[in-house]
Amino acid sequence: MTYIFDLIVIGGGHAGVEATLVGKRFGLNVALITLDKYKSGRMSCNPAIGGIGKTHLAKEIDALGGYMAEATDLAGIQFKTLNKKKGPAVQATRAQTDKEIYEKTIQNKLTKEGITVIEDEIKDFLFEKGQILSAVGVKEDYKAKAYVLTTGTFLNGSILIGDNKQEGGRIDEDKSAGLEKFFTNLNITTGRLKTGTPPRLSSKTINYDKLEIQPGDEKETYMSYLGQKNQHPKQVSCHITKTNPTTHKIIENNIKRSAMYSGLISGVGPRYCPSIEDKITRFSGKESHQIFVEPEGLNTDWVYPNGISTSLPKDIQEEYIRSIAGFEQAKIHQYGYAVEYDYIDPRNLDKTLLLKNTKNLFLAGQINGTTGYEEAGAQGIVAGINAALLTKHEDPWIPQRQTSYLGVLVDDLTRFGVSEPYRMFTSRAEHRLILRQDNADQRMFETATKYNIISEERKEIFLEKEAQKKKIKKTLDTTKIKIGDKTKTATDLCKRNDYSEEDVSKIVKLSGQKFLETYYDIRYSGYVVKQQRELDKMKNLEEFELGLIFDYKEVVGLSGELQEKLNQTKPKNLHEASLLEGITPAALNVLTIHLKKIDAIRAN
Repeated sequence: MTYIFDLIVIGGGHAGVEATLVGKRFGLNVALITLDKYKSGRMSCNPAIGGIGKTHLAKEIDALGGYMAEATDLAGIQFKTLNKKKGPAVQATRAQTDKEIYEKTIQNKLTKEGITVIEDEIKDFLFEKGQILSAVGVKEDYKAKAYVLTTGTFLNGSILIGDNKQEGGRIDEDKSAGLEKFFTNLNITTGRLKTGTPPRLSSKTINYDKLEIQPGDEKETYMSYLGQKNQHPKQVSCHITKTNPTTHKIIENNIKRSAMYSGLISGVGPRYCPSIEDKITRFSGKESHQIFVEPEGLNTDWVYPNGISTSLPKDIQEEYIRSIAGFEQAKIHQYGYAVEYDYIDPRNLDKTLLLKNTKNLFLAGQINGTTGYEEAGAQGIVAGINAALLTKHEDPWIPQRQTSYLGVLVDDLTRFGVSEPYRMFTSRAEHRLILRQDNADQRMFETATKYNIISEERKEIFLEKEAQKKKIKKTLDTTKIKIGDKTKTATDLCKRNDYSEEDVSKIVKLSGQKFLETYYDIRYSGYVVKQQRELDKMKNLEEFELGLIFDYKEVVGLSGELQEKLNQTKPKNLHEASLLEGITPAALNVLTIHLKKIDAIRAN
C-alpha cells in the first residue's frame, strides 16, 4: 500500500518538527515519519534552548510562526540573559527546560495541528530523472510532492563508550540504515562527524553545599515574542562546580581507553563543545574546568553536568566523577558516550536546502553537519518553507545573511561546508547590530506575512508593538532636557555614552521591553546606517564575477593560503570572496586588479 501526501518529513527531531509544522501552516497535507512518535521533539543532549547566536535563531524561527520558542516558554524552568553587561547585539536569552514537558509540548502541538505521525523507517527512495517518486519504508511506501529528510545523528550512527561500540543514533535507539546506497548512487559527498554527551547524575546524591548557586533572571524573561508571565513552570536554580588536578590525572592516565583516543572514532567533534578528554589534552596547563550542574526537569532527579562530555569506559567515568567537589557520592544514572554518524556535505545543497541532484528532496539538521537544537530547527523551517513552495509551484525563499541568522547559517553551510560540527555564534554574522535577538520579529515580518505562516494574533501583537514603539519614539523626540547652555532631546541622550538606558528611562518615565527596543534602535542608528552602506558596497561587489579565474595560483599578490582557499571554495563574485575567513581589503583589491587585466586582455 502507498500513502499519498503533499509533503513528507522524515525524522521527528527539532528540524523535522519545524519543517512539519510550517508545511501545515501552508495548508498542506503533511506526514511526519519517525522511528518512535513518542520521542518526537526529544532533547537528547542538554535540555536547554538558546545561547550566544543560538537564541537569535530560535527567535527568528518564532517570528516565522515556528514552535521552538513557544515550547521553551512552556517548559523553561530557568531563564537567564547572557552577556548582560554587553550590548544587545550579543546578548542572548538561555532557558533550561524540563525535558519531559518540552517533548510532550511538541507532541501535543503535532496532534493539535492534525499532523499525521507515522512510525516507520525509510530505507530507500524510488528515484527517477531527478525526482523522488516515493519513500520506501520497512512497513509501507509513501508518496509526496516534496520530501524533507532530517535523520540527525541516526544516519549510520554508532554509540561508543570506551572500547564498546554499538549501533544507534542515541542511547537505546537504533541507527537509521539503508540510505547510504541512495546517496552513493547520486555521487553525494558524505563525511563522518562525532558528538558526545556527559554522564547523567542523580541529584539526590550530589552535595549542593559544595557547589556555587546560579539563579536565573529576577525579571520575567521569555523566548517567544508571544511569551506571557503565567506560562513558565516553577523556576529553579542551576549550580557550578569544577574539575581539579586529581580529575585530570585520572583522565590522563586512562586517555587511551577513551573511544575518541583509541582509534575507534574517525569523525571530527565540535571544537566549541569539546569532551573532557579534549579539554585536558588541549589545555594541559589549566588546573580546572567549569561544570554547569543543570537539572533535566522538575519531577526527575536526573542532572546534566554540562562540560564533561566523555567516551571513557564506565569504570573511569565513575572514578573521575567522584573526584569532583560535590560529586563524591554521586550516582550515575546514564554513562556518557560519543556518537559517530554520517553527514552529507552541505555543499551538495543549494540555498533552499534542496539536494542539488534532486528536484524535490530537502535536507535539514545534523545530517548537514551542524550541531545544536536551534541550528537544526532553523534548517527545518527553511527546508519546510521551500518544500511547501515547491509543492505550490512558487518561487523559492532564500534567507539573506544580511538580514537574518537563518541566512548566515544557510550561506555558511552551502558555500563553505563543514570541517567540524557547525555551531552558530554572533561572530559569524557581519551585521550584528542589525541582527539582534530583540528585533527578529521585525526582520522576519515581511517574509512571515508574505507566505501567511503566522497567526492573526501574532500579526496584531507585532503591529501593536510597532505602534507603541512609535509613540515611545515621539515621546523621546519631544522631551527636552537642558544640559549646560544647550537644549537636548531625550532622543539625543540615547546616543550619548554618558547616559544609560536607565538614565533616559527615568527622564521620560518609560520602561519595559518596548522602551528598551526603541532606545537601542536609536542608540545604534548611526552604526546601522554605516552597516547599511557596507551592505550597499557588498551589492556592488556582486557585480565583479570571478568565474573567469580558473586557477587562483595565477593571481599575483595573493598568499598561498588564500590561493588554496579560493580554489577550494570557488566564490561566484567578490562579495562571496569577501566573506571568506582571512580575506583582507588588500586581497580584494588584488582580485579586482586581476579581473581588470582579464577584461583588458579580452577586449583586445
